Amino acid sequence: MATISESAGHTAKTVAPFGLWESEVTKEAVFQGTSALSSPRVCRRTGRAYFTESRPDGVNYIVEIKTAGPSSSDASPELKDVLPAGYNARSRVYEYGGGPYAILGGGSGGRLVFSNKADDSVNVLDADSGSVTKLVHTPKLRYGDFDAHPRGGDDGQPWVLAVEEDHAVSDVPEKVQNYVVAINTQTGEVKRLASGADLYMYPRFSLDGSKVCWVEWDFPDMPWSGVRLFWADWSGETGSLSNVEHVAGDAEASATEPRWGPDGYLYYCHETTDWRQIYRRRPGQAEATLIDIKGLEDVEFGRPTMALANNSYDLLSDKCLVAVYIKNGTSSIVQVNLDTFEYKDVSVPLADVERDGITRFNDNSFLAIGTGHTTPQALYSISLESNGKANMTTVRKSTTQTFDSAVFSVPEHIEFQSKKQPSRKIHGFYWPPHNPGFTGPEGQKPPLIVQSHGGPTSHTPPGLKLDLQYWNTRGYATFAINYSGSTGHGKAYRDSLNANWGVLDVDDVAEAVAHLAESGRTDGALTTGIRGGSAGGYSVLQALCCYPDIFAGGVCLYGISEVKLLLDETHKMECRYVDNLMFTAEMDAEQRAKVMHDRSPVYHAGNITAPLLILHGDEDNVVPISQAYTMYDDIKKRGGEVKLVKFEGEGHGFRKGENLITGQTEEEEWWKKTLVRK
Repeated sequence: MATISESAGHTAKTVAPFGLWESEVTKEAVFQGTSALSSPRVCRRTGRAYFTESRPDGVNYIVEIKTAGPSSSDASPELKDVLPAGYNARSRVYEYGGGPYAILGGGSGGRLVFSNKADDSVNVLDADSGSVTKLVHTPKLRYGDFDAHPRGGDDGQPWVLAVEEDHAVSDVPEKVQNYVVAINTQTGEVKRLASGADLYMYPRFSLDGSKVCWVEWDFPDMPWSGVRLFWADWSGETGSLSNVEHVAGDAEASATEPRWGPDGYLYYCHETTDWRQIYRRRPGQAEATLIDIKGLEDVEFGRPTMALANNSYDLLSDKCLVAVYIKNGTSSIVQVNLDTFEYKDVSVPLADVERDGITRFNDNSFLAIGTGHTTPQALYSISLESNGKANMTTVRKSTTQTFDSAVFSVPEHIEFQSKKQPSRKIHGFYWPPHNPGFTGPEGQKPPLIVQSHGGPTSHTPPGLKLDLQYWNTRGYATFAINYSGSTGHGKAYRDSLNANWGVLDVDDVAEAVAHLAESGRTDGALTTGIRGGSAGGYSVLQALCCYPDIFAGGVCLYGISEVKLLLDETHKMECRYVDNLMFTAEMDAEQRAKVMHDRSPVYHAGNITAPLLILHGDEDNVVPISQAYTMYDDIKKRGGEVKLVKFEGEGHGFRKGENLITGQTEEEEWWKKTLVRK
């Protein structure tokens, strides 16, 4: 029963059980009115600018910014959808896709090349007329990470670089082939430029069109380990490369996110120490130069992920670079003087910047996609003034909903020392329950939902997430754990999960639950639940198996239950991921099999005592739904409380608004049943 609490000088709040508060942050507001923004691109010649918007209907649209560039004070620029109905600008390379379109060089900047999800075709879009011309469509071939020659077909350079994925020989992950290719936008001819490595990313033309760079690596490395950077001379006449040269990157120091500057340098992020930094090297030079930014030696630049086309920095001119860095999971933006390497903070209220979220607009301004602690994701234009100040204009908000920032809970970064060995710091962000109209019963602590991120080589940033605030505004506390192995905390922290996945991350979760209880934030086990998707779903299952006494419930979204099946059934990018995460070089086949068995929740489902909700898509190619059925059947057979909800037409991660709402509804009922004190 709710009561009214009167407080002199303050608005009266309704006293109600934690978890049962009424909130204006509805499921419809979170999922049907919210889009995901990404991939801003600007034509260097004409200034025409675009971005992608993934809407609740599951379509990734291309949107042009028609008026009010970054120098304008107009807060409501005209925007135009330029992708016709029936098309969906997504790449399926490496399943995660990325870089689904590029602006063709030459002309007015109104012609785009893009990948269409339905048939993996490469198409040319005329943004002015809306016409689409199919350029390449070969069954079993996929394309992404596009970059167009700066001069374009009008100047005899009708070429677009891309990463090609070939499933023609076999769909067996390790036999799928990848290449760096050049596509002729006049004839549709595809020429393979680089081959032999297992995986490729970032094919890019230099700004004068004379050079090409790319990165490559081999199994069992991942996009943050063992990645090598190359460049070569480009011939537009023959569509070929010559004089290929290794630039940077080896087994110990990975190189990633290359970008050519207007000064002729190739810039890239290189992990030669515990903290990935920015380097540059000009063709003809024997060695690279560190952009030695004093005061930022212990932060991470660059965003190596399993998706294509990360853009976390750009060159505004030959004098100025803008870059996102991450420290303790939080993003910040700086501008760097390329003569002195001195930096200034770009003081904008963003706590997380989209991985493909930064691009130059002109010499003094750029586009950025990010979120604040209490502001939803948006696309901004940011201009840098001579006095060092930054002016920020909103170009596009990701949500049609309008909320006062006072509605939202503000995150607290929590860092504490582990009690278990190995001795280590554990990180995460804590959001207390918050609602301007409600408070909990006196003397009670809120229920806690622990959020375990996917990857596992990833992290949860502190930017606003409406789906998380859905819980906070109803009286739940949430803790997003950036367990050992998370990015955004340095190489040593990330690599600490190697050979320890399924052990160290789960121990960190248990220690976090204890720490939050000991610090007085929660009551501990009786009202604590855990949720997560993908690798985070694996953490959910492992935590419920290994620490059955500290959780009152769990929600697993498209999570891994059997590690061996992950190796047998997953896609190419992750088919050798487990090699580093679970094995050491000394292990033989029998020892590896034992590790996988011992760390597979399906073989220990009998330990699970907490009620478990499983949400999974039936078209998941990363973690097939067979894993969910196996876990469900085993728990059910043992008499445990478990529910499986199948989402038809969904893959690894849900995109359709109606399915997201259904999932949230199921989850809310689960938490009410397992965590809420009536």
